Amino acid sequence: MQQTPETLEAFSILAEIELTRDLSEEDRGRLAEQCRIEEHSLKHRMRLTEQKPDRLFLVDGHVARLENGVIERHQAFQGLSEPIDLMGETLAPDACLVTETPCLFLRIPAAALEAVLAGGTEVSDIELDPAEGEFLAELYHLINNNQLVLPARPEVALKIQEMTNDPDAGIDALTEIIQRDGTIAGALLHATNSPLFRAAKEIKTIREAVLRLGFRNTRMLAVNLALRQAFRAKNEVTRAAMQESWTESVLCSAYGYVIAEITHRLDRERALLAGLVAGIGAVPIIQFIETRGQGQTLAQVQSLVSKLASITGVLVINYWGLGDDLVTVAEHYGEWDYRASEPDYASIAIVARWAALQSEGREVPDAGAVPAFAVLGLTPPAPGEPIAELAGGERMLDNLKSMFNL
Repeated sequence: MQQTPETLEAFSILAEIELTRDLSEEDRGRLAEQCRIEEHSLKHRMRLTEQKPDRLFLVDGHVARLENGVIERHQAFQGLSEPIDLMGETLAPDACLVTETPCLFLRIPAAALEAVLAGGTEVSDIELDPAEGEFLAELYHLINNNQLVLPARPEVALKIQEMTNDPDAGIDALTEIIQRDGTIAGALLHATNSPLFRAAKEIKTIREAVLRLGFRNTRMLAVNLALRQAFRAKNEVTRAAMQESWTESVLCSAYGYVIAEITHRLDRERALLAGLVAGIGAVPIIQFIETRGQGQTLAQVQSLVSKLASITGVLVINYWGLGDDLVTVAEHYGEWDYRASEPDYASIAIVARWAALQSEGREVPDAGAVPAFAVLGLTPPAPGEPIAELAGGERMLDNLKSMFNL
């Protein structure tokens, strides 16, 4: 650890935060080197959405946190109380902080935090051959030095998702957001003029497309189109691996939406997003494989993705600032034995993945050995059988598959 005064102070503060206090001294020191101590005077104002994806902790002083018209006051006393996480799981667009006394903050880069936390995950339990072990060492070097290239935040998708909780959001607002991205706007017009949605006359404007598709269908399709841009690769093998990951993600999102709708467990559109990002960890792995240029076979790429995607997935979800519920999805998506204490989006994503693979005749574990079924109140189907509770959702599922070109 570099012995600068700021790093030493950050090292000490990290020992007081529940999230980081159990890290080894080596990991805490490595994280401290990338943290920043910030002092702000009385009446300093900052928008929390502009601080993402970093984590901001109040170490000393009094602040007022304003969000959705509600004011919360927080106070911390350095050395006497635990620093306070000011970001929360989700942020409204108006969320901001105002210091009511001179304040001391600790800023932790999200990617650096997740890299250190991921270093203690079940990597030792993953069976890696020598080549995979070398790949993992290189990957961790990039992660630990905050150099791993992560996919850009899908701003259009995130803004559209925010609209799902806004009762005043309407067609004009949705149209304006979509028009900001020419690629997505063009793809949406193309989809609207496809046989599935084609009207009597050609649709030429985004507003006409929204009116033709309907508000909900437009939201779902636009989010799908926005996230699809992250799954890009150049050469034949990596492109095939990326397409496979994307196809599974879309199938998972469709099944997740139907599962949430039929079981009335959690929000169906959040479940749709959970499915789309469940396998996002494949993206930086496949893109890193391209930069290495060592010509892995498709099977080798698939093996690396299946073993390491949960680690990189957590990094991406935190970098995008999608919330802890979707971090859990990325972390546990590949774990058939994951058991939540209550219904969550990770459980929906796991059952959705099981249903998607089973529908394609691919190998799946015995449903009775997948705890997520019981967590969601679903009856584990017998070997070779589909999920009985989804029998009434075929039309909805077929519509989603058609919309997403599956």
